[in-house]
Amino acid sequence: MAVTERVPLTRDRIIRAAVELADANGVDALSMRKLGAALGVEAMSLYNHVANKEDLLDGLLDAILDEMELPDPDGPWDHQLRVIAHAFRRLGHEHPQIFPLFGSRSIRSVEGFRPLEQSYAAIRKAGLDPDQAFDAFASLAAYVFGYVLTELGGLVDVAEGRSIDFTTLTVEQHPWLVEMGVALANRDAERQFAFGLEQNLRGLSDIITDTDRR
Repeated sequence: MAVTERVPLTRDRIIRAAVELADANGVDALSMRKLGAALGVEAMSLYNHVANKEDLLDGLLDAILDEMELPDPDGPWDHQLRVIAHAFRRLGHEHPQIFPLFGSRSIRSVEGFRPLEQSYAAIRKAGLDPDQAFDAFASLAAYVFGYVLTELGGLVDVAEGRSIDFTTLTVEQHPWLVEMGVALANRDAERQFAFGLEQNLRGLSDIITDTDRR
């Protein structure tokens, strides 16, 4: 009779299984017991590889960040930032249950900081000093993260479907609200994200140009 070889339990295997469970059922539904059952082990076995659920949640962020493909660090600074921003948004849409954790938890590993480090490095190499570069990085990061978090949180959908019924408004009384309602109904989220991103990059380019002239 053939003996089935058991796949070794490792931290990486545990984290990947946790990502799958969180993607399917949400972070709140993730428990060590359910995770152990998914891996075919007792929950106590997991503690040989993860300290606790807090450690597990930190691992989720590192795991999904590791999926990001980063651009050539020697490429143009604006191209690098554009690629990283779109990759980060894509990450949010691929892991909508996990992504909001970025708003409440810190990245714990050096590997997890790769996208942030490259973004900051691209701005510094473009010619800004450390203070200017960090201000620019923080502004850009706030836009990207805020936009994606708003998307995933359904804020726009709520405004579109549950707040004001724009169809009951008249053009004579509220011309701008009616126009906004039409625009909201026809919005292209990807185009809108790209529009805001390009405004950020254009403003940053102007700052870099002014710095070079001094």
